[in-house]
Amino acid sequence: MMTNKQNSLWVERYRPQGLDGYVGNEHILEKVRVYIESEDVPHLLLYGQAGTGKTTLAKIITNQIDCDTLYVNASDENSVDTVRDKIRGFASSMGFKKWKIVVLDECLDENTLVSVLRDGDEVKLPIKDLDEKNDLVKSWNVEKQEIQWRPFYHWDKGIQNVYEIELENGEIVVCTEDHKWYVEGSKGIPIVVKTKDLHKYEHILSPQ
Repeated sequence: MMTNKQNSLWVERYRPQGLDGYVGNEHILEKVRVYIESEDVPHLLLYGQAGTGKTTLAKIITNQIDCDTLYVNASDENSVDTVRDKIRGFASSMGFKKWKIVVLDECLDENTLVSVLRDGDEVKLPIKDLDEKNDLVKSWNVEKQEIQWRPFYHWDKGIQNVYEIELENGEIVVCTEDHKWYVEGSKGIPIVVKTKDLHKYEHILSPQ
């Protein structure tokens, strides 16, 4: 296990707390700004590549409105029963604020059921059984405020070794040996290295 108890991640230290500090699609930001100002947040599915700010945007929304928040990293707790029990307990408990919001981060795995358009019929299938050449996945377009059927691509690297990295705040990050991180290189200049090479560097700055 690799540990880092001396240096906090830049991604957490400098994560924007409001929309003014968030750099992204202006059309999406305008939609989110309306949600925050009206305190009327619909169910949202944020999708995109790693590092595009999905988690940050979710945290901004929950930080800016009067709500109790349950944060679940579904990649760590991917049992449907576990997640369901946590959400049911949270939803049924007495709240202290106006709203209750559940943030499911990294919420998909190979057995997650998704709505798919197959041969003209809407069916629910586990991700591992989808046909990327013929199926379309049901998605919510935040910018256009509409449901769309979109193509998708499977990306499976198979079984890999993983590393546990302990952060300064005690949080454990589980990642593959090829996961990329920013570290402090020579002369203090940030460079990108893979998890398997972190032992060569003292200062971890943030994940890429």
